[in-house]
Amino acid sequence: MNVLSIFDTHLTVNNTPFHFFWLRDNCPCSECLHPSGQRLQEVINLDLDIKIIDAQYDNEQLFVEWQDGHQSVYPHALLFPSDALSRTTNTDEAMTLWGSQLDQAAVSVDYRDLDSPESKYQWLNLVNTHGIAFLRHVPNHDQQLLEVVDKFGYVRETNYGKYFEVITKDNPENLAFTPKPLSLHTDNPYRHPVPSLQLLHCLVAAPEGGITALADGFYAAQILRKQYKHHFDILNHTILSYRFKSAEADLQSCGSVIETDTQGRVTKVRLNNRSIQTIRLPFNEQRAFYEAYQCFMEVLHSEKCKFTCKLQPGELMMFDNERVLHGREVAAIGERHLQGCYADKDSLLSTMRTIQGER
Repeated sequence: MNVLSIFDTHLTVNNTPFHFFWLRDNCPCSECLHPSGQRLQEVINLDLDIKIIDAQYDNEQLFVEWQDGHQSVYPHALLFPSDALSRTTNTDEAMTLWGSQLDQAAVSVDYRDLDSPESKYQWLNLVNTHGIAFLRHVPNHDQQLLEVVDKFGYVRETNYGKYFEVITKDNPENLAFTPKPLSLHTDNPYRHPVPSLQLLHCLVAAPEGGITALADGFYAAQILRKQYKHHFDILNHTILSYRFKSAEADLQSCGSVIETDTQGRVTKVRLNNRSIQTIRLPFNEQRAFYEAYQCFMEVLHSEKCKFTCKLQPGELMMFDNERVLHGREVAAIGERHLQGCYADKDSLLSTMRTIQGER
């Protein structure tokens, strides 16, 4: 049975309280809300002491008559929203943490199935929940990864262009364009904002080596917090500088290695030993920071955290660049050709919500 009670400053529906001013601010009528979903009324004009003359709750709708003569009708879904769509974010409930025993097959989708909304949603949701997803049977064509991005969003163009070639170059401007091993890292930590998604498509696999290393930074941060809380706190609070400089670009940004939200949940990991700038801390804080820095790197590269694989021609991986760290475990010997690009996670989440709304 629906129970409605009206008080001086608020009303309750089924024992859930709603301030009068909150209801007035969220009136969904055509005078207050544009068909686009954007508000027409300004909060500066909101009367915080507004009063209700009458209210009724019937057939899953709340009817309100205001003191100024305005009338509002609130659907049940506005008052009691489902959290189904809100879970397409990096919340604790949405995430699946993983370590070195990641089941690659379980986070893989066939590219040929992506015309199906269900398969597309599965692929995008794997990136949302696990931070990574692999695509099989991607056409082995030049710039094919740009068509992959088109399926959910837009390419984040950088000074490398719309995409970049992961091949060995003479006089490279970045160590990624050499056959050398690379420690686990975040790409482009010197940008603001950091690209939130990265795609890597294998066109030619090296005959030997070229093993990709991956680690779930959120999982590693969880281990660090449980076992070495003081190290976690230092990496959470210390702001570092990152920089990339070439003839065409001079990019600089700052941030902590581990970022958290107001509830203490890990939201980002930013780590790149190649582009970190001179760490300038007070003398008496330097050793503690380096101990924490080393400890986190050891956790990331440990047998518990680090997952390795070798991308084959026609395979593409997309991962959350602010969660999953990647590197090159073994130097590539012989020809190896990957193409990479960046995109942003807001488009991925938007596409997921659109698919959900169409179901």
